[in-house]
Amino acid sequence: MKRLPGAASYFVPAEASATVEAVGEVRDYLAERGAAAVRGLDRGTGATVVRKLSTHSFRQKAKIEATRFLAPRSKRQLRDVVDSGGPVRLHLGSGGHPLEGWVNIDVIGMEPDVYWDLRRPLPLADGSADAVFLEHVIEHFRLADDLDLLDECNRLLKPGGIIRLGVPDFGRYLQSYASDGEFIERLRPGRPTRLLAVSEVALNHGHRSVWDGETLVAVLEECGFVDARRRDYGDSDLEPAPDSPKREPESVYAEARKP
Repeated sequence: MKRLPGAASYFVPAEASATVEAVGEVRDYLAERGAAAVRGLDRGTGATVVRKLSTHSFRQKAKIEATRFLAPRSKRQLRDVVDSGGPVRLHLGSGGHPLEGWVNIDVIGMEPDVYWDLRRPLPLADGSADAVFLEHVIEHFRLADDLDLLDECNRLLKPGGIIRLGVPDFGRYLQSYASDGEFIERLRPGRPTRLLAVSEVALNHGHRSVWDGETLVAVLEECGFVDARRRDYGDSDLEPAPDSPKREPESVYAEARKP
């Protein structure tokens, strides 16, 4: 007989011990995933203390409120960029991957050039930008909100301007799940089951939508872009390609132009 963890008077036969161990493995997995979700990037002792004294949801709300408080400053920064007369390349949702030669835009805490909440229209005139890049951003929004965001990108771009999107390739995870699982095991090893590994792409990391190359092209066309097609890592009409090497293994890209 074997005692279930935390159950004072409940026993299971010895032949069921493999099931009990699996339950423990899943619980350990959930605990690790929960810790990873709120751990955040390494930003020093101060940030570590703040994380211990506050909840993840509280910190996220605080970042948004602080970002909105700084909106007047951000508007001036964006106006200065446009007035400088050089090419305007907008890296929206830059996260911890700022790009040289681009205007890196994100909320407070992500160390961008300009603080802005992408759920609000950017304070720029129509046709202000030469290029827009979003890498591992749109999966954090609902599909309906992504359509609104891409409509905004269309507004911002000059005629002929390029938009490039990069996302975790959920389609490739599904193909791997239905075949030999090699891709899943390589990208997300050590999960109790393959299904749990795949579900992370859909449900973890603050994700609210799933994508593949076909779906990227469909939404770009839906939002009025032309010449939309799936692209591989590093394959871009933008020079140099803005893709982050860290995100190469699991990402798929699509690129299009404003007519």
